[in-house]
Amino acid sequence: MRLQIYLTKRLLTNPTLVGWGLLFMLFWAALGAFVESASIPSHLPIEDYEFYTSSWYGLLVLLSFSSIGVSLSYSIAYHTGSIPYLLRYSKMKAYDYIFGLTIAGVVTSVVYSLILLAVVDLFFSQHFGLQMRPANIPLIVVSSLFAGLFFISFSLFLELMVIKYLGFNPATSQAVNFIPLILGYLFGFAALYLNLGNLIYGSPFADIEYLLTEGYYGHKIYMNALISATTLPASEVFSVLTGFLVLVVWIIALFGISQLLFNKMYYRNIYESKIV
Repeated sequence: MRLQIYLTKRLLTNPTLVGWGLLFMLFWAALGAFVESASIPSHLPIEDYEFYTSSWYGLLVLLSFSSIGVSLSYSIAYHTGSIPYLLRYSKMKAYDYIFGLTIAGVVTSVVYSLILLAVVDLFFSQHFGLQMRPANIPLIVVSSLFAGLFFISFSLFLELMVIKYLGFNPATSQAVNFIPLILGYLFGFAALYLNLGNLIYGSPFADIEYLLTEGYYGHKIYMNALISATTLPASEVFSVLTGFLVLVVWIIALFGISQLLFNKMYYRNIYESKIV
């Protein structure tokens, strides 16, 4: 239990993660509430303002979780100097470390999603002069939990691939570490502005955004561009059940591969990543 508490504290209080995963998202929330929304006509049905707010919440949480994924990758990289020895010469098993990392990531994800929930409610309610309260908080919490599990499994998989096959070469390791953030921004804004269709189910990033958006909105949403779904003809309805099943498949697959790689991990010098 001490390992889980230690990893959770370190992740929650990581200054870089607080800066990029929380404070930078507060900047984006203010931008969405007070700048981007300036072009929205007044006297629209309240459902339009609720949907706009919900789509921004889904985007902000996805980007925040992407930052958590990057921080997790770096944490795993810095732990590789001791993990191989602990696995061989102590009672710690691969499961213990992965479980501790999972608890830390899930707790951080849920905490960040709830903080952003309060901020989005405050900012957008203030701007529109209406109560923009989230409609389905249990769905938001469950979606955040599954999203956290996905980013943990994805970051663990990427970092183990780096350790096992690529090494800490600066040209490759840092690029791989930022893959969660790059894909988060790519699919986050693509789901916001483009009609991705069934690609939403194929991309866990867009899938997470839609689940969080529906949780905040409280009504069925369509697989149009989120930013303009209320003005475009209705398309196929997004399925929450399918969205969760897709995430479960990704999580199981990534954790399964990571478990195999973790048991074969050996020491790699973190100073390989230093640029002379």
